[in-house]
Order: sequence, then C-alpha cells, then structure tokens
Amino acid sequence: MEILILLISVFVFLYVLHYYVRDDFIILRKNVSVEDIFNMAFFSFIFVFIFSRTFYVFGNPSPIFLNPLVFLAFPYYPGFSLTGGIFGGAVFLIWYVRRKKFPGKRMFDFFSVSALWGIAIYLLLSIIIFRKFSLDSLIEGISFAALLVIFSAVFLPKYLSGKIKDGFITGIFCISYSLVSIITVFLGRLNASNVLEVVLLGILFFSGLIFILKEELIPRIKDLK
Repeated sequence: MEILILLISVFVFLYVLHYYVRDDFIILRKNVSVEDIFNMAFFSFIFVFIFSRTFYVFGNPSPIFLNPLVFLAFPYYPGFSLTGGIFGGAVFLIWYVRRKKFPGKRMFDFFSVSALWGIAIYLLLSIIIFRKFSLDSLIEGISFAALLVIFSAVFLPKYLSGKIKDGFITGIFCISYSLVSIITVFLGRLNASNVLEVVLLGILFFSGLIFILKEELIPRIKDLK
C-alpha cells in the first residue's frame, strides 16, 4: 500500500509539473521542451532514490543494508529519508541545468511547487490510510497542506503574472519545508537516528535564506499585497 501511495504522489508531481511548464513562455523561449523537462525529472528520480535511501540507512544503521540487493529492494525493506531525497534531487538539478544552460531558477520554482504537491498528497494519504494520528504526523500533514494552499493561492498567481522574481518560490519552499520538518522532528523527539536529518534541514533552510538575500528577493514581498 505504501508503494501505491508513493506512485500516486509521483504521478501528482509529474502532472503538476507538466501543467505549469507546458505553456510557460519563458521556458519555451529558451528552447526547452516539455520532453526535456520530463527527461530531467526522470533522471532526478534516480538521485532522489539513491540519496533518500542512503540517508535513511545512515540514520538507521543495520547490517542487513550492507547487501546491495536489500538496499534496492525497498518494497520488502522500506525506508526513505524525504529530506535526503530532496537534497539529492536538488544536487542533480543544479548540475543538470548548468550543464544544459537551462533557465535554472524558473525551472527550480516549478519543480519546488510540484514537489510540494507530491509531499502533501503523500503525507495526507499516509495519515488517512495508515491512521497516523500522532501529534507530529498530524502537524506535518496539516502544515504541508496549508503550505500548498498558500503557494497555490497567493504566491503562484503573482509569480505567473511576473510580480515575483524567479527563484522566490524555491527559496520560500526550502525555508518552509525545513521549518515544518524540524518542528516535526522535535515533536517526535530528537534522537540519534534523525540527527543527520536535522543537519540536512539546516542546510536547506540556510540555502533558501541565503538565496533570497543574495537575489534581493525580499523587496518583492510587497508585491504580494
């Protein structure tokens, strides 16, 4: 059942990504096709899986994971680090857009929104199906659902109309995701298995903050009024 939820979340991610990039004039003007973007998305899934699985193993060490077949057999030996997956996907996308000279900031923005949809759907379905009614699970699911509404109803309309600079969505996504996840980790009690998760979340948070400050995106917040 968890694999089904994961597949639904991936489908939602791809659908939302296609919806926003298919008619985006700025991306099309750079001679970037929808096929190029989907190729990039599918390649990124490889890095998302490797980093997500690797960071989970580091946080939950067990001799059984020394077997490469066990590492790959996630349906039988489940366990992923969502933060590790985001980190791995971001590393690949940074390398790929620079290599292909794609409009990186704008593409990152659309990937961030699509990822937020996928994460929110995954968490909400997990809560409903597996009855994860603990305080940290509920706060995490509700928080990401609220972020999804804010991004879709407030940020994206302004962004698509050109009132918000490219990169703003990505910076806010990194900061918001990090804050919600750190709060969730501490509500679930910080222990040795998720120290690495907190370190990655700190990196994502400060990366988003530095990016917003460096690109002077804060003055653009006034356009949200």
